[in-house]
This record gives sequence, structure tokens and C-alpha cells, in this order.
Amino acid sequence: MLKISKQILACWVVVFSFTLSVIASDDSAVIKDYKERIAKYVELHKKVKDSLDPVEESASPAVLAKQKQQFAKALGESRQGMTQGNIFTPGVQPIFVRIIKQHLAHPNGAKARSTVLGEGNPGNKRSAAPVVKVNAPYPTTAPSSTVPPSLLVVLPQLPEQLEYRFVGRHLILRDREADTIVDFIRNAVP
Repeated sequence: MLKISKQILACWVVVFSFTLSVIASDDSAVIKDYKERIAKYVELHKKVKDSLDPVEESASPAVLAKQKQQFAKALGESRQGMTQGNIFTPGVQPIFVRIIKQHLAHPNGAKARSTVLGEGNPGNKRSAAPVVKVNAPYPTTAPSSTVPPSLLVVLPQLPEQLEYRFVGRHLILRDREADTIVDFIRNAVP
């Protein structure tokens, strides 16, 4: 039988309470819209991927890289004209900023803040940051910033095709397979 220590249980209660307090009931319609936009993007992602000629996973790295480039290009073309705010709408942006601000300002948030803005962040002074623009590639040479698990727990969950990342103080929504920036929030980290 699995025994859960009182400290771990207390930690999860705090995280759950924090999540509920950060995403107020007034925000539920906005979060629902955000999740619907994510679902529509994933639908498009799958449609574009299915339209490409399949490539064996055991193919050479060059063939796999070419397929990835074709996928990113086709996905970008299908999203032509999209601008910042197409998924992170003006209504949802303040919710994300509030969640991040409260999480990083929490007494236990100092470590999370250093993780977000530390050396792994491609926007820090020592790294060449990718251009933060919708449909822009996320260069394979740029570091992939780490989003602390404690912050991921309080942000709306994402499907496997997408992930949150930080570039400097900006929160980006990145397509994992296409290595592209789907949307972003400027200055999400205070």
C-alpha cells in the first residue's frame, strides 16, 4: 500500500488551493476559450501532419530533418496571417501573467524564478535568443528553457504537441514537433 507523507500531502493541498485561488471562477469562460483554441490548433497540427508523406522513424537523420522542415513550413503556411494573441488572447494573457507573478512571488518561488530566468533561458545575456514571433522557428541551437514543474502544475495543461517555454521574460507556446512558436505573451515574468 502506498503511503503518502503528511508533507507531500500538505504540499499538494497548497498547490491545489493555489491553483483554485489564481484561476478565479470569473476566469472560467476565458480559460475554456483558451482550451478550445488549443484544441483547434492541435486539430490543425494533426491535419497538416497527416497531409505529408509518411517517413519511417528509422530513416536517416537528414531525411527526418527534411520532414520536420516540411512540416514546419506547411504548418506555418496553414497559419499564415496569425499574429500574437491568436491563442493567448487579450482576455487570457492577464490570467497567465497573474499565475506566473503569484507563483514566482511566493516564498518558495525564488528557486522557480531562478530556473525560469537562469542560464537555460535562451533570452538571458549569455544566449542567442530565438526571434519571438508567431510561426517563427525555435532554433535547435537555442537552449530550451526549463519551466519549473511547480509552475506547470498551476498553468492550464497542454496536449503532447505543445509546451510552455520562456524566452527572456516572454512565455511562449511552442509546437514540439515543428519547433515553432505558436503564440506568446510578452513580459509574462515580472
